[in-house]
Amino acid sequence: MSLRIVKKANKTKKPMNKQAVITILGIQGGYIDQNNNVVFNDFNNKAKYYFENESLHKEYFNTLPLLIEKYYNTHTIIPIFTEDAKIFNQKVLSVGYPTFHIDFKEEYLIEDEKDYKAFFNLIDRIVDSFDEVIVDVSHGFRHLPILMIVDLIIQNFQNTQKVQKIIFAKEIIKHLANSQGLYEIIDLKEYLELANIAFILTNFEKNYTVASHIKSDKYKNLIDSLNGFSNDLMALNIGHLQISARVLINELDKINDVSIYLLAQNLKQTISILVSFENKKRYLTYFELSKELFEKNYMLISLALLFESIRFFIRTSIKKQHKLLVAKIEQELNNDDYKINQFFKNLKKPFDQNNKNLTINENEYYKLQNSFPSKTIQLYSAIDKKRNTLAHANSNALFTHIQYEIDKLIKEYELLIKN
Repeated sequence: MSLRIVKKANKTKKPMNKQAVITILGIQGGYIDQNNNVVFNDFNNKAKYYFENESLHKEYFNTLPLLIEKYYNTHTIIPIFTEDAKIFNQKVLSVGYPTFHIDFKEEYLIEDEKDYKAFFNLIDRIVDSFDEVIVDVSHGFRHLPILMIVDLIIQNFQNTQKVQKIIFAKEIIKHLANSQGLYEIIDLKEYLELANIAFILTNFEKNYTVASHIKSDKYKNLIDSLNGFSNDLMALNIGHLQISARVLINELDKINDVSIYLLAQNLKQTISILVSFENKKRYLTYFELSKELFEKNYMLISLALLFESIRFFIRTSIKKQHKLLVAKIEQELNNDDYKINQFFKNLKKPFDQNNKNLTINENEYYKLQNSFPSKTIQLYSAIDKKRNTLAHANSNALFTHIQYEIDKLIKEYELLIKN
């Protein structure tokens, strides 16, 4: 009997993320002389470095060998350099760390430190080439680390997951010729996250929406609560809006970081005013929401709220004169606001066309009919017509013209309910 060998197909492995450490090289602890030779002040006078939350202190001439030692096996080390910085740091490695090897590729050479556009393009090109990056801004040439951080803020708005860390050598003890320095390697990524949250809070106060691409583990509950409130508002889920507002305000109250605290409190005040429905008539609540969303350029949502507001206004006006009779109708229609408001809106119709499922008599009907606020008839029709035109995508007017017409309707309605 022959033995049959069957080779199992290799399972497809999920490709590993392409990871890089980007570092801007500088010239610290020496200089380049007129003959292009590297001169060290004292190569043996090295500072000690340690990573935050780690106890191990170790000597290095600068952060380049530190980064190579820690990340070489998992990340591509990408140095960005001027010609002098390249010569200097190649010498650092050959003298003090001969087993450390990285590529000083010409494509990462900075030919003109003042060419900011070229620098931004270089950073963008490197970041785009990898799935995840760690960026070192400890050294470099004065303004370039700052430009790098500016670029990373922009990159982080586009993809909050790509920049894993922004590491910086924080001075604990100053490194001098006669004393050994001590530096803690800290992660500045938190400040990028704070920049994102600041953007979210500022933007939300302006338009009540959240950029969907921005993620944050630390502020996940905040972002979820912002989205929850936004979803209720945009869906006109008014009955649930106060609940989602309470959840959001609770998350805003948890923010104690000084850099975003005032933004959080300002938004809290805005949301609190927006949902302050207590002791207000429904038509006033809807009208105030309509005006607020009009200011944010949500034309159709504003019109929908204005439409519901005038329906509640008609009902409220009649109820002031016939409280018991209106309460009876509300009960018979199971307190269904749509059916109740529809009934009162149709009071101009004859009794036999607008009396389904109600026990009121014709005399009672005429009492209600005679109490109908006549000034609302034309305005109601104008609001309804404009709402239908936009809701069914039948408009071809300029946005500014639509805005002008809705503004007129809002102002006309405001005069009506105030008189």
